[in-house]
Amino acid sequence: MPDVLGRLWRVADSWRGDTILALALAVFLLSFDAAAGLLSGGRDLLFAAGAAGICGCLIVRRAHPRWAAATAAVLIGVTGVAGSAAGEPFSVLFVPVFALAYSLGADNRVGRSVLVLLALIAGLQLAVGQFNPFVAMVTAGPWAAGLITRSRRQLTGQLTARGRELEAEREMFAAESVRYERARLARELHDIVAHCVSVMVIQASAGQRLTATDPSMAAEAFDSIGEAARQAEAEIARLVELLDCDPPACGTDWMRLVDEVVARASAAGLAVTCRFAGAFAGLAPGAAKTAYRLIQESLTNALKHAPGASADITIHGTGGHVEVSVVNGPPAAAPSPLERAGGGRGLAGMRERIAACGGELSAGPTGDGGWAVLARLPRQGDSAVEPSR
Repeated sequence: MPDVLGRLWRVADSWRGDTILALALAVFLLSFDAAAGLLSGGRDLLFAAGAAGICGCLIVRRAHPRWAAATAAVLIGVTGVAGSAAGEPFSVLFVPVFALAYSLGADNRVGRSVLVLLALIAGLQLAVGQFNPFVAMVTAGPWAAGLITRSRRQLTGQLTARGRELEAEREMFAAESVRYERARLARELHDIVAHCVSVMVIQASAGQRLTATDPSMAAEAFDSIGEAARQAEAEIARLVELLDCDPPACGTDWMRLVDEVVARASAAGLAVTCRFAGAFAGLAPGAAKTAYRLIQESLTNALKHAPGASADITIHGTGGHVEVSVVNGPPAAAPSPLERAGGGRGLAGMRERIAACGGELSAGPTGDGGWAVLARLPRQGDSAVEPSR
């Protein structure tokens, strides 16, 4: 039943409905005049033809409202001049006049529709023969209603266009979120794999050299390779786990991770010192993870580009920030086979991570040929816990 009513409404609210109404009114007028014997004289025939033409203007009122109303105004004036015989149902013509006035108000060109409306009112007054306030009711009233409908249609169109824009923006933001998430995962994998692979390559090189001279030390080097591989596997598993649930809060646990990465770098032959000063606790989980990744990436770069050099790590809490500094000296050994490995995205990834936490990063060469990385990460709240180290 609702589908039937919907189809009927769509027909009525279209040119098909206007055509049906025009034919029904014209047939009614002509049938009435024929039954009353009012189609015998020339004046009666002129009136009947004009009335039928006014009804016919309904058919094109949606496509050409101004032309339809202007034509109806002329025909109404003609029927008024011709006059109607007693008993002719002239009041039936107010129905098409009502609809035509409404279409004028709904037209986009208001200025021209006002002129045609005045012509329609003048034609009606000429047909009526004297001032009648009902003429204003069936012309100005529907015209004002058409104006309101036009404004509502414009508002609906604007809202529809805005809805399409918002949908396009939503799709764009979704695509950007996917791109950002892919970049984040790529950074995570880079930090995990690059460090562990660097340690494994260096230990493998050392193990090859020690195989003939010191088998026990070579075995330790190969054990370190296995440990680095297991560490990489564990971190990748942790990364996969974090993709399925919210990351756990990272309080002072990041210090334990720093100890692990320092121990692995030391086992790979890098002389590393790590100092804590001030109140360095209170970092947000994201900032704490960023501090760990910063130290991991800096030590990886030292292993790649400054073999045999020493590295000094300082974590210092001051005010509302925690400063993380990693400084390595100049290379003290032959170039590492890892020097040209990697995609060169490590420093850019660190900048993106720290910027996302609201921190600052500076990195560059030192005066003695080494490299220094300094990051300032904001703490959450005013909490500051003295280190128990």
